[in-house]
Amino acid sequence: MIGIFAGSGTLPKEILFFLNKNKKKYIVLNLSKKKIKDSIHVHLGQFGKILNILKKNKVKKVIFAGYVKRPNLSRLKFDLKAISYIPKLISVFRKGDGNILNFATQILKKNNIKVIDSHTYCKHLLVDKTVTKSKPSSEDIKDFSKGRKILDVLSKFDIAQGILIDNGYVVAIEAAEGTDEMLKRVAKIKSKNISKSGVLIKLPKKKQNLSYDLPTIGLKTVQLCIKSKLNGIFLKKNQNIFLDQKKALNLANKHGFFITASK
Repeated sequence: MIGIFAGSGTLPKEILFFLNKNKKKYIVLNLSKKKIKDSIHVHLGQFGKILNILKKNKVKKVIFAGYVKRPNLSRLKFDLKAISYIPKLISVFRKGDGNILNFATQILKKNNIKVIDSHTYCKHLLVDKTVTKSKPSSEDIKDFSKGRKILDVLSKFDIAQGILIDNGYVVAIEAAEGTDEMLKRVAKIKSKNISKSGVLIKLPKKKQNLSYDLPTIGLKTVQLCIKSKLNGIFLKKNQNIFLDQKKALNLANKHGFFITASK
């Protein structure tokens, strides 16, 4: 039996489609506000309830899939099991999202439950090459090189999976708002530009646990990039999830927009 911790977005749907197609048994712990058929709604403060559900259903493997907004720790309602972890929770919340997921993994491991790669059942969503008709120019590659170096430096602070570079200039760095909100800012900044320029670079942070935390793009990301008059997107080879691929690629090819993966 496989347990799916389902957040928002379409990744949980992709994983469930594969599991149903291959007749694999699973249960869904719903961490989002949306309705998922036959799922069980839980929130992050219900450690005891979550562990009891997993043990009752003899779950030995779990997957974290989809986006879960970091809650305000002071507003979380904790059950008795979670209360015993509050001192540790305060510490990990101060260190960033990656540490929160690592902490959750440790708790599950102590209960003989293994966290497996989020892309185990959807490897077709990974990108390992240029997947569009358009390819990056030499100037785009220079922008990618600079952006990657900046993201590498920021990684030690557990921030920023995305950055936008335009002809060597830093236009925006992804903060807590996420990639899509960052791109909305960029669209306003570049609204008066006539020609396309600049690239989005979306990479995993150094030492990021790739088992459950792969950076993700989708149709909306491509739409916002085109609205921002960018040339394309750089990803990390086999380390990004690319959702809604058919629609996104059709749109990208229509606008001469590139999507590529680099080592």
